[in-house]
Amino acid sequence: MTYNVQLDVSHETTFELVNEFATGHGCTATLILENGPAGGNPLYQFSSDKFSYLEELIGQLLGYTPDEEALKTMVWEV
Repeated sequence: MTYNVQLDVSHETTFELVNEFATGHGCTATLILENGPAGGNPLYQFSSDKFSYLEELIGQLLGYTPDEEALKTMVWEV
């Protein structure tokens, strides 16, 4: 089972840095839109086979860990 979340990342960050960050958290990063819906920042999809890895990555990117209900609306399984 793979867990996924889509998040925007600052346009000042390169794909290489985003990919390195994701890999360091046991996740993969895929660029979905270069000019995403959040003020033109790129939209990335982050994926991992382990929910806890993705949860940690989300917390690092957002600066806080969303509660369980919020995570349920953000993360989906494939």
